Amino acid sequence: MVQAAAKYVGILGDPACRLGWQANFPRMAELLWEKYRASHVFVPGDVAAHGRAEQHEEILEYCGKHPWEWIVAMGDHDRPADVFQRYWGEPHKVTDLGRWRFIGVDTSDRVFTKEEALWLREQIKDNSIIYTHLPPELPGWKFHSLYPECTARFFAVLDDFHDQIHACFFGHIHSYDRKEYREVPLIVTGAGGAEARGLGSDGYEGTRPFQAMAFDTSTGDIHLLEDNQ
Repeated sequence: MVQAAAKYVGILGDPACRLGWQANFPRMAELLWEKYRASHVFVPGDVAAHGRAEQHEEILEYCGKHPWEWIVAMGDHDRPADVFQRYWGEPHKVTDLGRWRFIGVDTSDRVFTKEEALWLREQIKDNSIIYTHLPPELPGWKFHSLYPECTARFFAVLDDFHDQIHACFFGHIHSYDRKEYREVPLIVTGAGGAEARGLGSDGYEGTRPFQAMAFDTSTGDIHLLEDNQ
């Protein structure tokens, strides 16, 4: 079923997979709400530190403070799947908002399997946006990314469908970075509340602000939102 969306939806990764996230994520979420009034927020994983029921329940309290819907693809910290599904539904999911299709892919076990690749291929249509936890192995991301075989499998999907994929968003790396493959933007957005680090040549280096992304459903533009305080 195609849902209606506001002008903006959010993408916010890794909000709560480190102790102390309560000091960071609520403020980042408030900034996203105050500036963009997003109707939906897509999370590429890690809404819990150890996948326990009480951890999912705690962050759900924050997510319910505004009239927006939080849609989560499972991250490695969110496992086990049966507990995750109790609060967030299936580990992967498809959400149609107007002309846009948001596809949440399950890489929570740190692989992109043949089965998941086949499922993804069957979901893609024009104006698709992919969000998933682990990014592909690329320079600067290799230290915290998919294995080479899984990366090749993911890029094979992009090779075949790049003209229908508008952008891909990833978590797992607690920073912000942007690259491209076949003219498809690949965006790491894993500094949503748990931890925010700077990136070096292939690892963390220094610090950077917590951040989230805002996606303009009327134009397809992607905006970076940073907490600079």
